Amino acid sequence: MLLHRRLLQLATAVRWHIAAAVAVGLGVTATYVGQGLLVAAVLEQVSEHRPWTASIPQVAGVLALVAVRAALLQLRELCVSRTAAATKLRLRRRLYAHLLALGPGHLTRTRTGTVQSALVDGVEAVESYYARYLPQLAVCLLAPAALVAYLTWIDWVVGALVAVLVVFVPLAPRWWDRLLGERGQAHWDAYAALDAAYLDTMQGLTTLKAFNAGERHRAELGERAEVLYRSTMAQMKISLVDTGLTAFGVAAGTSLSVGVGALRLAQGALDLAGLYVVLFLVFECFRPFIELSRFWHAGHTAVSAASGIHALLDAVPQTPEPSAPLPPRRTGRPPVVEFEDVTFAYADRLAPALDRVSLRLEAGRTLAVVGPSGAGKTTLVSLLLRFFDPVGGRVLVDGQDIRELPLATLRETIAVVCQDTYLFHGTVADNLRLARPDATAAQMREAARAAGAHAFVEALPAGYDTPVGERGLTLSGGERQRIAIARALLKDAPVLILDEATSSVDAAAEADIQRALGRLSRGRTTLVVAHRLSTVRDAGRIAVLARGRVTEVGDHRSLLVRRGDYARMVAAQAAP
Repeated sequence: MLLHRRLLQLATAVRWHIAAAVAVGLGVTATYVGQGLLVAAVLEQVSEHRPWTASIPQVAGVLALVAVRAALLQLRELCVSRTAAATKLRLRRRLYAHLLALGPGHLTRTRTGTVQSALVDGVEAVESYYARYLPQLAVCLLAPAALVAYLTWIDWVVGALVAVLVVFVPLAPRWWDRLLGERGQAHWDAYAALDAAYLDTMQGLTTLKAFNAGERHRAELGERAEVLYRSTMAQMKISLVDTGLTAFGVAAGTSLSVGVGALRLAQGALDLAGLYVVLFLVFECFRPFIELSRFWHAGHTAVSAASGIHALLDAVPQTPEPSAPLPPRRTGRPPVVEFEDVTFAYADRLAPALDRVSLRLEAGRTLAVVGPSGAGKTTLVSLLLRFFDPVGGRVLVDGQDIRELPLATLRETIAVVCQDTYLFHGTVADNLRLARPDATAAQMREAARAAGAHAFVEALPAGYDTPVGERGLTLSGGERQRIAIARALLKDAPVLILDEATSSVDAAAEADIQRALGRLSRGRTTLVVAHRLSTVRDAGRIAVLARGRVTEVGDHRSLLVRRGDYARMVAAQAAP
């Protein structure tokens, strides 16, 4: 019996659906038992040479039970469908909520395809365990026990024999459980690996084509598919042994029990009516196990897939909610943001990304952070958004450690325009309303005008109701950036982060976007992360990061006079 402790704990969310399926399953079994008793009564009447009219009530009862069973089987399929739907809905909600709690930091430690396998295929596999396997397992535990008790009342020898055989049929295949578990886990691991590889291929298809690497990558996918094929066949070999043992136990148990009943009849310990009852009810003791064997493979696949689901649920958020959250301070002005001796290191790197960094963003002012690639600029942004927590030091908003603020409250105060703008598959309006779900059409148009996006959006086939495609691929880089700026304007948050906001556009678009960014940053505490130094010349303060440390702070002119890291970067970018 596939009783998986963690899966049983998750089953509490759909326990009433499972209970309904069990009740219907017991009803189906009851119709088979009633039918067997009625047929046994007919045979008894025939053997006693009674007129055929005496059997009319029993025959009518059999027909009625057949009709009732047909209705119950339809109802069972309805219960299965509802249990499956409830399982997928509630389990995916729980997984998605936990994934949101884990945050983007979790995806730096695992493959996106692995998470996708758990959320999609893993839940699909677990659905059969709850919808079909568990209800039928409950029927196997309840119905045969009642039938064995009734057969024992008719004849204790037959009852004792059937009791032993009913225990043997489900327990004999358990000899193979350990081997089947190993093969099942290998099969699921191979499946998840292939799934992740296919997702990587679809996301990187343009790169594969550009480097003419499609055929080589196809060969790699073929090798992974071969691994999955071999692991599937290995699992099926063991699984078929399990099915064979169950089928043998059912056939041998039924034949042996009926044979012993015949001997008891010959000894005079059992009458002919009792033998007819044994003949029909012994098989009903084993019928639930035959039904269970049909769902055995689905149940074992669910147990194998559960490891991915539990791995996701067991993952601990790197940035947990505070145990005693504090309300944010309301000052009526943009907040002051401070990085106080902040140190942070990624798990897979020896050198810290930030080493005792201290910076202060004045209320309503702009601080630009520049530096070479790998200096730690984007890490500052991730720490302010609390995708990660520093290993040393603090990040403060108006003097409050952001680890003491509710995550939702913190992120409501921050708007972000990133280097790689992500637009979801939907309309322009859908993507704008990510910032403010209740935004009106007029508010969206006002934000788009301020961002310089309204003109090109109105020129689209359906205006703001035009689908932008997956990742916004139907739009140019500059158009995506303008929509991102409009989205940040619509959010109207007091803290603004501009993370390489113009790095993916050409010079002509950059000038327009810079003007829109200037309007966006007015009256907001703004952190600008820039690679193009031309975009931060007018910033009030510029901080230079190098090797995870702040090496210089000042305005454009004063930093040029120092002839330090900033001056060398300016000279390098100005060189032909």
